[in-house]
Amino acid sequence: MISHELLLQLKARDTRLLEKIFRETNPYLLRMLAANGIFNETAEDLLHQAWERFFSNLEKFAGRSEVRSFIGGILLNVIREHRRAIGRIELTDDSDGALERAFSSGGLWQTPTTDPSRLLESAELGNLIKECMEGLTTAQRTAFVAKEVDEENSADVCNVLGVSVSNLRVLIFRAKEKLRQCLEGKLK
Repeated sequence: MISHELLLQLKARDTRLLEKIFRETNPYLLRMLAANGIFNETAEDLLHQAWERFFSNLEKFAGRSEVRSFIGGILLNVIREHRRAIGRIELTDDSDGALERAFSSGGLWQTPTTDPSRLLESAELGNLIKECMEGLTTAQRTAFVAKEVDEENSADVCNVLGVSVSNLRVLIFRAKEKLRQCLEGKLK
């Protein structure tokens, strides 16, 4: 939530404030795009579209969330529209029984986890992670990167994704489970 004074400055399109917001928010938005596997010219185009929508919808912004969350939500919608436009099919979420399949009745992993030192030694780890991230849905990827990589607070991530805190936990759990399974499968 932002102050009433800041909201008035924002709606008055205070140049210094907008420049500051742009400088501080752009790296976050670029990380969101990268987490969704979008780079280079496509990332620039989608980022531009998000900022255009931000300025078009600025009058509707009530200040109930941070500006960063507001523009992040806009970018997430732009990413979804982009994926629909190029005909990309989102992978279905096959993790309803993940909990039962992942753990034994005693609470231990069914499949022992891979030795972390083996992962660190792998020169291809970055590429493997990128490949495995592609297997996540947009919401899972965004939730995982925002919470686990960028260490965003839950309220902001929930605002961006439009989900409850419990749904956010489910998205992150499923993302971690899919990433673990993918990485283990590739490293065997």
